[in-house]
Amino acid sequence: MKILHTSDLHIGHSVSGIDRGEEYERFFEWFEGVANEKKPDCVIVAGDVFDVYFPSNEAIRQYYDFLLSLKNKTKKVIIIGGNHDSFKTLKAPKEILKYLDVVVVSGSEDDFCEFVEFDDFVVVAISYLREGILKQYDDDIEKAIFKLYQEKLKEAKEKFPGKKLVTTAHFSVSGASLGDSERDIYVGNLEFVSKDVFEGYDYVALGHIHKPQKITENIIYSGSPLALSFKETYQKNIVFIEDDNVEFINVPKFREFASIKGSFKEVYEKISEMKDAFLEIVLDEIVDSEKLKLLKNGENHIVKITLPYVKEIKNFEVKKVTPEDIIKEIFDEKEIIEAFYEIKKEVEDEFGKVED
Repeated sequence: MKILHTSDLHIGHSVSGIDRGEEYERFFEWFEGVANEKKPDCVIVAGDVFDVYFPSNEAIRQYYDFLLSLKNKTKKVIIIGGNHDSFKTLKAPKEILKYLDVVVVSGSEDDFCEFVEFDDFVVVAISYLREGILKQYDDDIEKAIFKLYQEKLKEAKEKFPGKKLVTTAHFSVSGASLGDSERDIYVGNLEFVSKDVFEGYDYVALGHIHKPQKITENIIYSGSPLALSFKETYQKNIVFIEDDNVEFINVPKFREFASIKGSFKEVYEKISEMKDAFLEIVLDEIVDSEKLKLLKNGENHIVKITLPYVKEIKNFEVKKVTPEDIIKEIFDEKEIIEAFYEIKKEVEDEFGKVED
């Protein structure tokens, strides 16, 4: 059993409107090289193929080019839908992609599980589970998830006796450490799902959480291969499984996400040493607009500049201004000013003195 596991590609992702297409091209080229070296029986992409429900034509092109690049590098590519994915977008080319040995499980109510057989194991490919799917199993969401995974396990054992059983999931499992930029996700009304639903499976390829980690020795998040925020500073991985051995493979950084703090001089010097990075700058001093322009003239992408708050303002006096002052400032006609005083007197006679 040889599996290359990744997830949360988020193809089409941008940072403050800055396209990341070149990074994705470089990652897919690197991934193709790993697949060529490891020669896995299958590649699993455990959900969130795209960043948005309606990806751009360029994002869809990159998706197809990626799948095409894996032809003859692996026996099958298994794609499951995630919470970011439109099942219609994934499902539309499903039949055509079979000719590229790509199995798509889109996540619609009639397409949320598929068995994919190999020589010594079977993948029970299960997509992100929407509530309509789970209601087919039980009105109680927690029970429904358990029933679904256990029924599919039983069915796989009956159909494919003696083979190892692998499954997929796209949700938060209890005990997982969040990666920072994940969108809040619920399966029905559950924010976290117990790992007990996977009892009996030999390997579980998880998606949704961007930080790579082991929940148990065989229940694993590969994490997202590219950083999706400035807080995702940890090493990115994909996972290679060979029988009972699990290997986390480091993904190169194709573009740096860097938060730089300090004085204008310190920040300026650091920026000059960097190229083609996404930068978040925090200055500890107030600077004028000309200096800010100097920071932006480099070869990097400055996403955000934060200046310090002014905590204290000294020798600041506010002149007391009365309504009469305002009227006199706006109007210079004697009649209007006299009318104002007449109205003011009537109000005071009725309700008491009007304070300035």
